[in-house]
Amino acid sequence: MSIALTAVAGMLFAVNATVTRLVLDRTGIRTDVAAAATVMTATTVALVVAMIGGDGLSDLSWENSQGFLVIGAIVPGVAQLTFYAAIRVAGPSRSAIMLGTVPMWSVVLATIFLNEHWSASVVVGTILAVMGSVILATESATKESVSRLGLALAALTALQFAIRDVLSRSVTQESTLDSSAAAAVTLGAGAVVLVGVAVGTAGPQRFSKNLCRSMPAMLIPGVAVGLAMPALLAAFEQSRVGIVSPLLGATQTVGAVLLSGLLIGGTERDKRVVLAVIVTLAGGTLIGVTR
Repeated sequence: MSIALTAVAGMLFAVNATVTRLVLDRTGIRTDVAAAATVMTATTVALVVAMIGGDGLSDLSWENSQGFLVIGAIVPGVAQLTFYAAIRVAGPSRSAIMLGTVPMWSVVLATIFLNEHWSASVVVGTILAVMGSVILATESATKESVSRLGLALAALTALQFAIRDVLSRSVTQESTLDSSAAAAVTLGAGAVVLVGVAVGTAGPQRFSKNLCRSMPAMLIPGVAVGLAMPALLAAFEQSRVGIVSPLLGATQTVGAVLLSGLLIGGTERDKRVVLAVIVTLAGGTLIGVTR
């Protein structure tokens, strides 16, 4: 069941990345406001999912929620800003493939803090996942659509996602909060961070004006994230970081590349990108099936 939940979450996150690139390119809305709008919508969706679940909010308390508040402040809080900036600069395919380093960071952090064990397959799989990102990082700088800065932002996002994965596994094992309610708390904390940043950088008036444009434009990404987060937390309730994180990264990478090639085309599907996704997918799959 955890594999299915992880695959669903990965595909939904891929939808978020691809549609976000299209919206940012076509509307010119501010990245910070777009991120805030996405997570505000996602919070609403997660709340609806929790309420439909019946008793999803019955265990809501400070003790059960504080860990998810910390997770939300990091991801999607700060991470959503760096991820959207990376998408705008480097594109969704390259940003998603750079997230292929998440399994490496996740396995290292899980080994240190959660006492999960290394194995030969984990070592080989993480090396393959990182190689996919290196292939992109060494891409020809002559392409105007590719930016080293964008790849660096995506790499920073990957580290934040790895921290999210390890914290999610730890917190879900200790909290009795339902995964849908936990997702609502996590996304709500992220929304507070993102709104605060957007208001601080854009000013109240510009924020309000941009938010009115961003809310309808970012509806699809918001719904995707709002559905993905409960699925991801449910997966972490059932399986270890060493299983969920690599499969999530592989699914998100493949989904983003396929959707980007279909909807965007151009440099989103050149030979180097295809090679990178194959290597990344191989690494994530190896870790997942042998754990």
